[in-house]
Formats: sequence, C-alpha cells, structure tokens
Amino acid sequence: MRAGIVATVLHREWAETVRNRLLMSTILIPPVVLTIAPLALAGIVGDRVLPPELATQVLSQRPEWAGFSASELAGAFAVQQFLAFFLLMPAYIPLSIATFSIIGEKQARTLEPVLATPIRTSELLTGKAVAALVPGVLAGWLTYLAFVLLASLVYGPNLFGVVTDSSWLVGVFILGPAVGLASVVAGVVVSSRVNDPRVAQQVGGIIIVPIVAVTLLQATGTLLVGAAGYLLLAAIVLVVSLIGLRAGVALFDREAILTRWR
Repeated sequence: MRAGIVATVLHREWAETVRNRLLMSTILIPPVVLTIAPLALAGIVGDRVLPPELATQVLSQRPEWAGFSASELAGAFAVQQFLAFFLLMPAYIPLSIATFSIIGEKQARTLEPVLATPIRTSELLTGKAVAALVPGVLAGWLTYLAFVLLASLVYGPNLFGVVTDSSWLVGVFILGPAVGLASVVAGVVVSSRVNDPRVAQQVGGIIIVPIVAVTLLQATGTLLVGAAGYLLLAAIVLVVSLIGLRAGVALFDREAILTRWR
C-alpha cells in the first residue's frame, strides 16, 4: 500500500466533506447539543432523588458512589447515561461520510475516473475510511472534553470524578474509535453494493442498535457497564471491523461500478 496515494485520497475526501453543507451540519450540530445537554439535565434533575429500589440497584453496581448525597447519586446516574451518546457520534458521523463518499461519487460520476487509474482498491478504501473515521472520533473526543468541563461546573467535584473514571475513559477513547471503524466498514461495504445513500445508511445503521440497547439497559439501572466491559467490547468490535474491512476490499467490484452505475 502506497502512503502517498492514500494521503492524496484522504486530502480529496476532506475537501469534498468541507464543501458539503449537509455533511458538515451532521458533524457540527450533535457535538453542540451534547455540550449543552448537561446544563439542561441539571435543571431537570435539580435536587431530586432516585427511587429507593433504583438507588439500591445502582449502588450495587457502583459501590464507589456510596458516599454521594441523594441528589448527587441522582446526578451521577443521570450523567452516566451520556456515555452511550458519546459512542453514537463516532458511529453515525463516519457512517454518513462513508456512504456519501462512495454513493455520492457514483451519482456525481466522479468515482469512475478514480477507478480508471492504477490506484489499488485497498488504497482507495483506506483513504476513504480514514477520512470518514477521523471527523467522528475527533468530534466525540472534543465534545467529551467540553462535557467534562461543564459537568464539573454544574454538578461539582464528585460528579467530575464520575465522568472521568476508567469506564468513561475506556468508552470514549478506546471503544468509541472501534465503533467508528465498524461504522465506516459497514458504510463502505453497503455503499459498494447499492446506489442509494438512504438505503446504505439504513442498513449500515444496524451498528447503532447495540449502542441503543446498552443505553436502555443503563437507563433502567439494570446494567452499568464498567471499564473492563467496555474494553472487552472494544476488542471484539475491532476484530470484527478488521475482518469486515478485508471483506469490503474483496466485495468492492470496480468493474461493476464502472459499467453498472450509469
């Protein structure tokens, strides 16, 4: 694989992304929402406390929260729900970029000249994958840093410890990029076989379903995933993603794209 070719593809993809207002809104709006969400949640939670049964269930999974006051425990439980949302950003932002990157070029007839060059399929897909993955991962990381700052100001030092514990760090900085890679792979594979970006996003969006399931489980207090759980999930997702990337290169039919998508 030639690094110079991959870098050229990467530069071209980012230039196209910046020129696309819809894609830029997809990248910029969700981080803004997640940044101000702690302030809104603070107003909703206020001095409320968790029901006794739920509080007992939460403390059984997070004994380190036993020293919190009732209102701090309610705040910690509420804030914990946001971790799953930081996994959604590196999932759907790269998916949107990856599907447009291939299908958008099919529709604009700009992919055929690229495929007619001696560029290797692995080089083309690697450049497109990195170009889609980086914005989603960076958006998640930067938003998390802003979230930590706001959470510490709104909820106080105890809640600062909640959003910077090992589960958050592993979830945001390790599992997040792994989920983003899986999303990119799904987008590339599906986009290589269909010619409608909406269909590609709907099929690729299946990757988001497990994240939603984790969100619902955490919201009920049934399951509060810890650092070890997120690390295990990251390893599984990474292995599946790498296998899927190899499959994507094999499924990317250059000749079919050059002759069929007309």
